[in-house]
Amino acid sequence: MEPVEIIFHGAAGTVTGSCFEVRGNGKSILVDCGMFQGTRSLEALNHQKLPFDPRSIDAVILTHAHLDHSGRLPYLAASGCRATIWMTAPTADIIEPLLLDSAKLQTADAVRRNQRPDRMGLPPFVPLYTGDDVTSCIGQIRETAYCTWNDLGGGDGFRLWDARHIVGSASVELRLAGQRLLFSGDVGGGSAIHCSAAELGGYDQIICEATYGDRAREPVLIADRREQLATYVEETLNRNGNLLVPAFAVERTQVVLEDLVALFESKRLKPVNIFVDSPLAERVTRATQRHRHAGYDLLSIPNIRFTHDVEESKRINSMTGVIIVAGSGMCQGGRIRHHLLHNLPHPRARVLLVGYQVAGTLGAVLRDGANHVRISGHDVPVRADIKVLDSYSTHADRPALLDWIKTRGPISGSVFLVHGEERSLSALAEDVRKAGVAKDVHIPMLGESWVVSARHAATRMGESPGDLRSRVAPRDWTASLAALESGLADRLRALPSDAARERVLASLSRTLERAEGIRETT
Repeated sequence: MEPVEIIFHGAAGTVTGSCFEVRGNGKSILVDCGMFQGTRSLEALNHQKLPFDPRSIDAVILTHAHLDHSGRLPYLAASGCRATIWMTAPTADIIEPLLLDSAKLQTADAVRRNQRPDRMGLPPFVPLYTGDDVTSCIGQIRETAYCTWNDLGGGDGFRLWDARHIVGSASVELRLAGQRLLFSGDVGGGSAIHCSAAELGGYDQIICEATYGDRAREPVLIADRREQLATYVEETLNRNGNLLVPAFAVERTQVVLEDLVALFESKRLKPVNIFVDSPLAERVTRATQRHRHAGYDLLSIPNIRFTHDVEESKRINSMTGVIIVAGSGMCQGGRIRHHLLHNLPHPRARVLLVGYQVAGTLGAVLRDGANHVRISGHDVPVRADIKVLDSYSTHADRPALLDWIKTRGPISGSVFLVHGEERSLSALAEDVRKAGVAKDVHIPMLGESWVVSARHAATRMGESPGDLRSRVAPRDWTASLAALESGLADRLRALPSDAARERVLASLSRTLERAEGIRETT
């Protein structure tokens, strides 16, 4: 049994960008290749050259369709990777429209950014990949079922376990160089479907997510969740405001719509117009309804309207007393930003956040109570009501994650905690250590390389470069600048006189000049 090397190219010290390279027995296996989401500094990592040779990858295994796990697959293929990309059938059904929409949004976002006056003279933004890159990537996909052993040659292989996160999501059991490694992917709630006649525990190494590793949530019945949603809808529409629901097109949009339909059918709510302003959500809804049975044909409900073009989307902004469901779930891109721009200044409007908000995203800024935000170069006052409905989360909480790890013991080697922010990672690490389920518990950082062996402590071989460590910080200078810019004019106007305003601006100018002088002398 020879050592195996694990390199953490993503989701290490941060929630997004899931990408783990595993080397052993002459092979290089990639688990996930997702996009970084959050601060501008973190998102910039998507456009850097991949930190490995794409041509050296022998297989790619995808845990599920969400973009923070799948979003760089076309970039990987366009960079020279010709390996088979393995995934479940539901994931394969969803991934093509998801990635095509991602390519389209990137192109539109690049055009929009490059046309902004405050971008004049700066290097142009370039999309990470095109629709043609997506089409080429899709040709490398191969479907596999849960519990099916897939041979990678030389005694190596893998199988997928149900992860209970979204439709088609999986944990990856990888057997490489004589070791058993388990990558959790995103772990959901509820009882997973176990593979019959398969050994669940006894892994050598476990790499587990920790998104909600710092909190325990009270179980919420679906009926209670729907009642809370109904209350938010009634309060907003009774004052003739619009209810905005930023939601990912995969799973979250469908579950929110199902809850609304159930509330209409039970007479708890009067049927109101719901605009699903996401062409992707319509395509994904068609795909997911082929694999999950909710009891509702969401595409045939009369008062649910899926928009198809930009003009339809713009017309929604002339309406009041409607529900608008649009992506993205963290408000970083997509049509939700257009609706936020028009609705945030209105105190009758409400934004209902129904998903995890990565630090540094617009969704997190709104959740944390910002009075002003900056959207597409515009300073926008936040007068709308911001609410969080956390019961829609499909991530396991702290006790459930610990139980998931313990159930898969004994662990002869190490547990690595990934896909979380610092507080979540540290809290779960403390629980795992106290439980004594593994000799080693590690929180790897972006770019680190670890050598692992069965029945031995893991050894860190390559440390995270300093610039990568700074990029995973919850805030970066661009977020701080946006926060300063968004309220600067109002704060200056609030000063008692023009002379006071001039003094503040002169002080700011002097500070910048001093900083430039320090730079020139170092």
